[in-house]
Amino acid sequence: MSNLLRFPVLYCTIKTTDGKTLELENNLRPGSDLLFTFDINFNMDATPPESDASFINTSQNMRNYLKAKNQIAFFISYEAFGKMLIGAGKIKSVEPIQYDGVTTTVPITFSAGQDFSNISAKSIQKEKTKKVGHYKRVKVNVKGKTVKRRIHYYSDEDGKKVGHYKEGHVHIAGKTKIKRTRYTVKKKFYSNLSFKKGVKPSVAIKKIAKESGIKISSTKLAEDKPFKKGYTVSGKPLDAINKLVKRCKSKMFYDRDQLKIDDLKESKKTHIILDYSSGLLSEPSYSDDSDSGEELYESSSYLLPQISVHSTYEVRGDFIKKTLVAQSGTYSFDGTQPTMTVDGAVAK
Repeated sequence: MSNLLRFPVLYCTIKTTDGKTLELENNLRPGSDLLFTFDINFNMDATPPESDASFINTSQNMRNYLKAKNQIAFFISYEAFGKMLIGAGKIKSVEPIQYDGVTTTVPITFSAGQDFSNISAKSIQKEKTKKVGHYKRVKVNVKGKTVKRRIHYYSDEDGKKVGHYKEGHVHIAGKTKIKRTRYTVKKKFYSNLSFKKGVKPSVAIKKIAKESGIKISSTKLAEDKPFKKGYTVSGKPLDAINKLVKRCKSKMFYDRDQLKIDDLKESKKTHIILDYSSGLLSEPSYSDDSDSGEELYESSSYLLPQISVHSTYEVRGDFIKKTLVAQSGTYSFDGTQPTMTVDGAVAK
């Protein structure tokens, strides 16, 4: 193992919502105090991964910074590479302080990037109103009135009863009756966002993202064929975008704290070779992804943040020598040497 990777310095920066900043430093040389530990995750999902960190023997001033919604970032500095970002995000929750009789610990959870999965479908729908007819039965009072009518009467003529008619006036008494009455009300409804025939998915993705406030750092689609019959969006905005991305044979995922869309044709080149002299800790193990059918190799090594989601690296164990593309992993620090575990797919 190269001496240039020994005794790294770890940093944690916390920025409050009102702009105040606190920086903590973990120096791993003997005699230095341990200030924090972490497990920082990354993957190729369309929702930001959650990670954990713990702060050791915190002062009240430090705890004032450990609040939900504050921004947090972790860095590592090696003599070989200089200071590099490991992971960043927003604090989601802070647990009560824990005490084991010797050490106090404050555990937190943070999310690497803004989570857009809870934005409702209504954010990209148009609100409209229409008149809707209804009927109701109401009681109506009808006033009495005198009307002119032909009155039938009889007379006796030569001993016979003969009927006759004459004009007269008759009073009709008032009454209450039930009447069926129609009325209209304005009803609110929401219309789904739709696109005409010939519009490309890339245009639809930009429109949905703009209307809903979803921030996509970059977009690169493997295919962008126009809609043949038009297209109507349904569901939540993030799900709608992800559906279009899959239609274009591409992938949406978080890279550090940035949401991006990529065609996966080119990965990030790190030029890192993991072997037992450069940080590899054990022989890589094989597994296969049941969803994608890809061959995956899990490797454990010293923490090298250049290897992150969708980056290419080479593994050279005693028996396995592969060029891999990182799919998921965890950067870990427990107070000793920082390490990482990465699942990589065989590069195509």
